[in-house]
Amino acid sequence: MLRVLTIGSDRKIFEKGSFVRKRAIEYSTLAEEYYAILFTRKDHGVTVEQISDNAWVIPTNSKNRWHYVFDAIKIGKKMSGIDVVSTQDPFESGWVGLKLSKFFSCTLQVQIHTDFLSPHFSSNFLNVVRVFIAGRVLPRADIIRVVSARIKKSLKKYKIKAKVIILPIFVDINQIRSENPEFDLHKKFKRFSKIVLMVSRLEKEKDVGMAVDVFNIVSKKNNDTALVIVGDGGERARLEEKVKNFGLTEKVFFEGWKEDVLSYYKTSDVFLSTSLYEGYGLSLIEALASGLPVVTTDVGVAGDYVLSNINSLVCPPGDAECLAVSLDKILSNDSLRLKLAEGATTISDKFFPKGKYDYLEKYRKTWIK
Repeated sequence: MLRVLTIGSDRKIFEKGSFVRKRAIEYSTLAEEYYAILFTRKDHGVTVEQISDNAWVIPTNSKNRWHYVFDAIKIGKKMSGIDVVSTQDPFESGWVGLKLSKFFSCTLQVQIHTDFLSPHFSSNFLNVVRVFIAGRVLPRADIIRVVSARIKKSLKKYKIKAKVIILPIFVDINQIRSENPEFDLHKKFKRFSKIVLMVSRLEKEKDVGMAVDVFNIVSKKNNDTALVIVGDGGERARLEEKVKNFGLTEKVFFEGWKEDVLSYYKTSDVFLSTSLYEGYGLSLIEALASGLPVVTTDVGVAGDYVLSNINSLVCPPGDAECLAVSLDKILSNDSLRLKLAEGATTISDKFFPKGKYDYLEKYRKTWIK
């Protein structure tokens, strides 16, 4: 009997129909019992919930974020018979997992979804502390699951005894390729011949401000081009003000979060990503699977699936000049754009050709020493 306890902070698991909840239910089929402790505050208004026959989500309902770790450990110690503790990251949830795995004398699996050893990650004090915690947690893990070769390579600085498994986030490439868009962005933005798309959280590490700077340069030569940004976050107001100051309000459009992102991918002309760091880069994979050429910074799966001059043009993080030149090249050269779009098919042969059941079996193995 395999009883799995996961520790994390993605509260979308409490939303019925969300991708995070669906994924947790799928993972629960791999165990006899599956529990997820989530960092939450009381004012989030969530309660313990059974999401499938054998899966439960348990909020910490803490007074504030500084109580998350202590409350999660307290809740976990009330359980019994746990075989595997799996943590969302090597930081706060990793510390909880370390303490609980010792309490249960069980396997500790730590997942890493972000490139936390990038110099850009430690730009604030909290992340500096998180890197310190990771340095204590990772050498004590039994299994480490990373989502890109980039992250695995970065871990060489630690004395890690655990096996490190590269297992990207599952993306159903064939399903994306076969689905038809529900709408056409070119019909919505009729006066533009080219549309540059971003799908991103509007947070500092995504450096969307850099994208606005780049578009400000490129749009002077490509006057009939629009920038459409799908996503939301703490930086939105600042970004909207920046767009206004540049006089780009008629060319840059903030769409917020959308359920049907596929239609955006499939009816745009170029995908732009300016992140300072990524562990993975789900939107990059989804864009390529949609046949969309990519201009991106060298982060996440760039080099794994996002291949420069084959399906994308890749620049160093923070290099506005390179990004502007690359974006202009694709916008002004239809032959190059079509070549890169055709090159997007290269990811299909590398990416879980046997489908979701094969992926889930691989995922289950990341729980077992």
